[in-house]
Amino acid sequence: MLSFSDSYVKLIREGFERIMADDSFGPDEYEGLTDIEFPDRETLHTYLRDMYDYIFNDAPEQPIPPGY
Repeated sequence: MLSFSDSYVKLIREGFERIMADDSFGPDEYEGLTDIEFPDRETLHTYLRDMYDYIFNDAPEQPIPPGY
């Protein structure tokens, strides 16, 4: 099992929180970083919130991007 330092986990958590709060971050920006397309901002932000919950809040299932 992989283990990460608390400072690394904190940076990742803060990054997620920043992009989820950033109204200018949308599907085009996410696709530019990941090559994963989302049809609209609402679908992207739902996915990001679900992924955040999976990583940091022990949600039971990893979300899957649309079309995968």
